[in-house]
Amino acid sequence: MKIAKIYGFDIKISLSTFLIVGLVGFYAANFYATIVLGATILDLIVVGLINGLVILGSILVHEIAHSAVAQKYGLKVSEIELYLFGGASKIEEEPKTPKSEILITIVGPLSSLLLGGIFLLIVFGIPIPLPVILTVTLLYSGISNIGLGLFNLLPAFPVDGGRILRAYLWYRRKDIVSATRTASRIGSFFAYGLMAYGLLEIFLFGFLNGFWLIIIGSFLNNQTKQAYIQTVNELTLAKLNVKDIINMPRLEIPFNLTVEEALKHYFMVYKKDFFPVVRNGQIEGVLHIDDIKNIPVERRNKFIVGYLMRSINEFPSISDKDSGKDALKNLLRLQNEPNLVVVRDESDDYVLGFIGKGELISSLRFCRLNPEKC
Repeated sequence: MKIAKIYGFDIKISLSTFLIVGLVGFYAANFYATIVLGATILDLIVVGLINGLVILGSILVHEIAHSAVAQKYGLKVSEIELYLFGGASKIEEEPKTPKSEILITIVGPLSSLLLGGIFLLIVFGIPIPLPVILTVTLLYSGISNIGLGLFNLLPAFPVDGGRILRAYLWYRRKDIVSATRTASRIGSFFAYGLMAYGLLEIFLFGFLNGFWLIIIGSFLNNQTKQAYIQTVNELTLAKLNVKDIINMPRLEIPFNLTVEEALKHYFMVYKKDFFPVVRNGQIEGVLHIDDIKNIPVERRNKFIVGYLMRSINEFPSISDKDSGKDALKNLLRLQNEPNLVVVRDESDDYVLGFIGKGELISSLRFCRLNPEKC
């Protein structure tokens, strides 16, 4: 759910994020109990809740730092999402240079280390007695932020340290794909190492700590592979012109057709989820199966397709001179079906066709089979 908007991008929080608050709170309460003998249940709840929220805020600061610098370098940030494993800045494309990637990446861990240092400085550097709850909260949050910053500096792609490693390899090799491949392999090595250590923890010290290390390792390994595939796909699509990808509509529903006729002669016959709607030879909209599923059967002969369709202007559009990467960026912003990008001619007067996920996947498969043509 969306909770705020900062620097033009949305801040969203997943329900799974509250598990972080609970886990951090649990460990913070245990930390407090070992330091303060005779702590009450109320004290433990307050310490746990405050520390959980502080860490959540610290993760948000970390991600805002990434996003703010990314925007400075001309990259579009759609949103920041907080979820079970921390946070993610959804930057819609890869950095354009190794230098920009390093600067976009490094500010995240540095912000965590700075926050941790500030918290610890308040505890040890201010000669004023603080309430015990506040002292323990600042101490625990300081240690946690420094730990978060140092963990993110591990060269395990796609965490921050791995991205810095990739940027360095990219600078040396002048080849982002080669750099990403190497960084991904190192990231997988760290991921499997975490899982192995988690198993050892389970055998030696108990289930909980080891279990979370295995989960984090599995998540990191999955993210590593996805980040590599995403990079390769983006670079491949950047080489393709929209004209090489576009789906030219061959089946179009007339504007004045009834819903009953559209179902009978188009949806049932061709088994497609949507069709373009035309009037006077021009595509004016799209009719998706979801647009008509709530119309009672007995009334489908009363509704005209043209008044149920989604206007062509509701979909993002690109020029036939753009690249497949431009189509991908626009598709990633869509949340509702049908996920389509409208392709117009250079003058923006005529709709040539559409690009959806299927067209992009087919183009990527073709390029894998025929790399010399991509």
